[in-house]
Amino acid sequence: MEYHPSIMKHFILALIALMLCIAPIQAQAGSGYDYQLYKNNENFGIVVFPKKYIFKTLGDYFASISFNAVKSGKAVMRRGSKNENATLMMPLEVQKQHSIEKFIVIQVLGQDEMLAGIYDPEWGLTLPSARHGMVALKENIPKTLNIFRGSNPQRQTGIQSRFVALPRKG
Repeated sequence: MEYHPSIMKHFILALIALMLCIAPIQAQAGSGYDYQLYKNNENFGIVVFPKKYIFKTLGDYFASISFNAVKSGKAVMRRGSKNENATLMMPLEVQKQHSIEKFIVIQVLGQDEMLAGIYDPEWGLTLPSARHGMVALKENIPKTLNIFRGSNPQRQTGIQSRFVALPRKG
């Protein structure tokens, strides 16, 4: 079966026109999510999207591990530092503004169903495909923070330190 060259030309032009119409719609659909950035005093972050799906138990958990909500806005698609993987998260300018180098990215799918990834400039962006509930999240976030901290055991989550009373000045 042969096609007339002018029919093929019109078909290709129609496909190009269709693609040009659909591309902006796809870009807008992805940018419709808002994120919420949480940060602790160590400049580690947790980025959660969509913001509207953050349930009370999740927000309360972040507060219990000393993460405060610091910024929210439109999520943007970004890649890892090695140009691998891609997910929605905070804009790079926000990351720099809050001096955050390492962070956890959480996509909330439902009340007890989330995807979690890790961003570290040395490792890039890691996006496991397994879905997690709150129990698994509560187990893995402290482990991830300890990995972010490196070999400084005094700063690690779950390690209790002893407070030494300093002498009072006379």
